[in-house]
Amino acid sequence: MRGRFFIQLMRFALFVAAQVLVFNHINLGGFINAWVYVIFILMLPIDTPGWLRLVSSFLMGLSVDIFAQTPGLHATAATLVAFIRPAIMRSIASNKEIEPGLRPTLFDMGARWYFLYAFMMIMIHHIFLFYFEVLSFRHFFDTLMQAFLSGLLTLGLSYLSQYLFYFKKK
Repeated sequence: MRGRFFIQLMRFALFVAAQVLVFNHINLGGFINAWVYVIFILMLPIDTPGWLRLVSSFLMGLSVDIFAQTPGLHATAATLVAFIRPAIMRSIASNKEIEPGLRPTLFDMGARWYFLYAFMMIMIHHIFLFYFEVLSFRHFFDTLMQAFLSGLLTLGLSYLSQYLFYFKKK
């Protein structure tokens, strides 16, 4: 138990550092941003207690908010995604697929399941984040396009992280 906690704590610190030190400074075409910290929320073990999932997601978003000087924006989006995560998992999986001890990874859950899961979670996060940031529907389609393109970039980085950090069980 202590080992899993330490690993999650290290992943938390690495995702905050990667977001703050690298990805906050990458802005493709002044339009597309990668918000990779959401991958931390996606990769929390399936049997993580609800209160811990919500608190750790809030703290992840708050950490990004502190360094990006966006008071509450990322904390709110991260908490929303953590809150709806069980519903998303239930909507795309049968009961026997979701078992305690499994990780929601490409290799543990399969390519189709992971794509649906990551795509839905990332798009919900990004759409909420970008609309909450502008607090207006004035440029509805521009904001939607920005959220969609940023979401696709984040989804691609999510897949890359799967191949770099997670492996098939033997």
